[in-house]
Amino acid sequence: MKKALILGGSHRDIPLIMAAKKLGFFVITLGDRDYYIGHRFSDKNYKIDFTDLEKVSKVIEAEKIDVLIPGCGEKALLNTVILGKKYKIGNFDSLEAVNIIHDKWKFKEFCQKRGINVPKGVKITSCENTVLENISLPCIVKPLNLSGGRGVCVVKSKDELKSAVKHALEVSENNEILIEEFIDGELLACSVFVRNGRIGYSFVGKDDVYLNKYLVSSAYLIEIKDEVLGKLKQNVEKIIADLSLKDGPFHLQFILKDDIPYIIDVTRRIPGDLYPYLIEFSTGIRYSEAVVKAYIGDNIDPTLLKEKEKKFIIRHCIMSSKNGVLKDILVDKEVKGKIIYELYLIEKGTNIDNYLRQQVGIVFLEFNSEKEMIEAAKKINELIFSVIV
Repeated sequence: MKKALILGGSHRDIPLIMAAKKLGFFVITLGDRDYYIGHRFSDKNYKIDFTDLEKVSKVIEAEKIDVLIPGCGEKALLNTVILGKKYKIGNFDSLEAVNIIHDKWKFKEFCQKRGINVPKGVKITSCENTVLENISLPCIVKPLNLSGGRGVCVVKSKDELKSAVKHALEVSENNEILIEEFIDGELLACSVFVRNGRIGYSFVGKDDVYLNKYLVSSAYLIEIKDEVLGKLKQNVEKIIADLSLKDGPFHLQFILKDDIPYIIDVTRRIPGDLYPYLIEFSTGIRYSEAVVKAYIGDNIDPTLLKEKEKKFIIRHCIMSSKNGVLKDILVDKEVKGKIIYELYLIEKGTNIDNYLRQQVGIVFLEFNSEKEMIEAAKKINELIFSVIV
């Protein structure tokens, strides 16, 4: 049995772990965090830091690894590409392309030069008044190298700007932040599968937030205008062509305003929090298997990306409304029978000390119609919620 090494072992990596096992691999996961429950699903795991290339190299050599698969994280992807080039394993983009895509400023510059719709912005490395005085408001401040809404803030006044910049610089790993125009529109996601240098498949979803306005909690499939989708695809295919992207996942978030899709974030890894299952449950395609095959350079059967009947699915991340001890998780009778998959990330009695980021669990619900799904999405945090004491 061939061995697949996944640089990751969190719950976000479960779709890849299960897909690799289904394809016949002996799956080994990496990660030194105690809460990495993905390790339970793999055949073997090493509790080591997957950003330590020396330690990972020793595992590759000792286990005689056949294929490398990046977990759901930018660092995991970058290190997998580096190791893939070193050991001549896998089918990955160039390091230059990976660095452009996963550096918010480099990617913005790349898009602006090509006329691709992105918010205007500037890179900042200090909070000096002379640097900030020409910033137009409202704006959004974000660290260049972090995801999940960490350090992000919408600023509406000059008084707020300096403190927001100072905070973003403090949490940034490289003392660089991005300040860009704030576009007040609808937050959407588009998960693309690159195939032979083109878009082989695309899935558009609505991204909803809860108390943390910069962290997506719920998502579901939606339809957008053909004209808008056409503009988006045109821009994405420019990116694919100019960066010579290999087959595989390309996930992006965009703001839709006045029928213009402004790309705000992109990644070449799978989207997080079991989003691959949202795609699969909603469409019937075998997204995770196609991703694994793409990373290892295997032939991708077109049937893997062929849609079946669409279903009305919500992916919901259960969050808390405050810090405290998790006593229970309550599900309203209106949706109790609609849960088709559930994964709980912490046990009852666990202390929650960062309710704006810490997830309690992830559930998938299936509805009979688009209308029923959208109505449930509007009040999902009232239908499924955690009890904190």
